[in-house]
Amino acid sequence: MNANQTLNTNRLALRPVAPSDVGAVWDIHSDPATNAHNPAGPMRDRFEATKLAQDWSSDWMHDAIGYWAIACVEAPERVIGFGGIRRTELRGRQFYNLYYRLASSTWGQGYASELATEAVAQWARLRQRLPVIARTTPENVASQKTAVRAGLHRRPDWDEIADGVTHIVFALGFERER
Repeated sequence: MNANQTLNTNRLALRPVAPSDVGAVWDIHSDPATNAHNPAGPMRDRFEATKLAQDWSSDWMHDAIGYWAIACVEAPERVIGFGGIRRTELRGRQFYNLYYRLASSTWGQGYASELATEAVAQWARLRQRLPVIARTTPENVASQKTAVRAGLHRRPDWDEIADGVTHIVFALGFERER
C-alpha cells in the first residue's frame, strides 16, 4: 500500500493519514470520551494535532506503512477514527504498535476490531519481522478485547509502570525476530 491508496474492509475505508487530516485528528484526540483511558488525557493544543497528522503522514513516506484515517465505506469523506500499525520502540527494541482510536459516536459497532484485524493482516502480508504490540491500561477492557480479537496474546512479561501508570501488553510475532 502506498500513501495514496485506500484499502476497504467490509465496512471501513482505510487510507494513509495525510497532513490535511489535522481537523479530524483534533476532533477525535481532544474529545475527553475518546481519551478516558489515555493517561495523557485529551489533546489540549491544536498544534499537537498538526504535529501528529504530519508525523503519521510521514510514516507512509518513510516506511510505506503507518496509521490509517478511518471512514465508513458509505461515507469515505467523514473520518471516524485513526489506527493501524506504526513502527515504535519499547525498552530499546523495535516493534509495530497496534493503535485504534475512534469517535465515541461509533463505539459498539465492531469498527475497532475490524480495523485492528486488518492491521494485523497487513502486518502478516508484508511479512514483517518485527513483532506487533498493543499497550493499554488494565481498566481498558474494550481495548484488551480488541487486541485479542485481532490475534494478539497477553504478554505480562512486557508490562510496565511508567510515570505511575500501569501499561499491559498484548503481542504477536516475537517468534519472527530471528
